[in-house]
Amino acid sequence: MSSGWPPWSRRSGHGVTTAPIRYDRLPRGKDELAAWVLQVGANGIQILEAVYAAGAPLRLRELPKVQVLRRVWVQQYWTQEDGALAWRGPKSTRDRQSRHDTPRRRTTPEAVRGRPDPASARVPWAGLEILSPHDPEARFCRKGGATAASPDKAEWIGYRDHQSETCDDDGPNVIVHVVTRPAPEQDIDALEAIHQGLATRGLAPREHLVDGGYVTPDTIHHAATRWGTTLLGPVRADPRGAQRPGFTKADFRIDWQAHTLTCPRGVTSPPWKPATGDGRAYLSVLFPRQACRACTDRLACTGNADGKGRHLTLLPEPLQKIQTQTRAEQQTRQWQDRYASRAGCEATVSETVHAHGLRHCRYHGLAKTHVQHVLTAAGTNIIRLAECYPPGTTPDQPPRPTSPFQQLCRRLHTPLPD
Repeated sequence: MSSGWPPWSRRSGHGVTTAPIRYDRLPRGKDELAAWVLQVGANGIQILEAVYAAGAPLRLRELPKVQVLRRVWVQQYWTQEDGALAWRGPKSTRDRQSRHDTPRRRTTPEAVRGRPDPASARVPWAGLEILSPHDPEARFCRKGGATAASPDKAEWIGYRDHQSETCDDDGPNVIVHVVTRPAPEQDIDALEAIHQGLATRGLAPREHLVDGGYVTPDTIHHAATRWGTTLLGPVRADPRGAQRPGFTKADFRIDWQAHTLTCPRGVTSPPWKPATGDGRAYLSVLFPRQACRACTDRLACTGNADGKGRHLTLLPEPLQKIQTQTRAEQQTRQWQDRYASRAGCEATVSETVHAHGLRHCRYHGLAKTHVQHVLTAAGTNIIRLAECYPPGTTPDQPPRPTSPFQQLCRRLHTPLPD
C-alpha cells in the first residue's frame, strides 16, 4: 500500500482523505481525463485488494462504504484479458432489457450468455447503477417531453413520487396516498402498488383519473377485474398511424371466432398466428400480397411501395376491445370533459414541486425520502384546508385573533384627527 499513497495524497491534497471531486475540477482534455479515471480506478482496486486480503479483518469488507466502493468499481471498471484496467463505456441507447436473454444474430456468444462484450463493455442499467456514494439507492431517470419552460422534467437523480388526491366538487381536494419508487421505474409499474395501498386504507376509487404513463389496455383490464376501479386515461394512439393514413386498425372488422380480419374493401385475411414480443403475447395478421397489390388504396393502407400485404397486430380479445373502445371514446367531447378534472392533479404536482420543494431530497435512502414525501403531502393538505376553511368563517369557529402587524396596519390606515 505504501507505494500508492504518495501520488494519491498529492492529487487529493489532504493525505489519505480525498478532497471533494467536482466536475469543474476534472481534467479538460479527453486523454487527460481518461488517464485520470484509470488512475482513480487503480487506487480504488488497491484499497479493495487490501480489504479483501487474507489477513485483513473480516469486519472491514462488511462496512457499508466498502460495499458501495466495491459495487461502484464493478459497475465502472473491468479487467481486460491482458490484465489491464478499462473504463466501461456508456449504456447503448438502442439496447433493450427485454432482449437480454434472447439469442440474436450478429452477436457474440458472450453477449448471448449475458456477459459484456469485450469490444464494448457497458455500464449497467439505470435501475442498478450507483450514481452517488452519499445515497446508494438514488438512481438516474430521463423523462421525455421536457420543454424550455420546464427543463426540470428532462432528467434527475433520486426518486419518483406518485400522489393520489381526491377530485370532488364539494370541498377541498386533498392528497390521500403517496408512493415513492426508484426514479427509473416507470409510472405504469407503480400502479399496482398505488391501488393496493388505496384499497388497504379503504380508499379504492370507483373511477381513477391517471396520466397516460399509467394507462394501457392491460392496466385498464386489471384495475377493473382486480380492484373494481375504472381507470380513466388516454391510451396511446397507433404509433405508426401516420405511415398508414388510409385505414387504421379500427377500420378492420375482427372475427374472433374465425380468427380473421376483414379490411374495409372486403378482403378477408388468413387466420392469424400467435406471436410474442417484448415478453407479451399478441396476434399477427398478414393479408395476402396479391389482394393488396390489386387494391387501389394499397399505398395509403400498407404504407409501403414494395407490394407487401398489410400487416396488423392484435392484442388478446379483451385487451383489444378495450384498446379500440378507449381510442374511440377519448376523441369525444364527453370523455374529454370527464378527464378535465385531471388538470387539478397536474396543478398539485406543480404546487408540491415548486412551492414545497418536493424534488429536493433532504434525506438519504428510499425509506426516508418517502417520509419526506408524506410530510410534504400532509403540509399541502393543511395549507389547503386552512385556506378553504379560515377561522371565523363558520359558526362553530372563533375568529382568528388580530396579529400585531395587522393592528399596526389598521392604525396607519386610520386617518389622523384634524
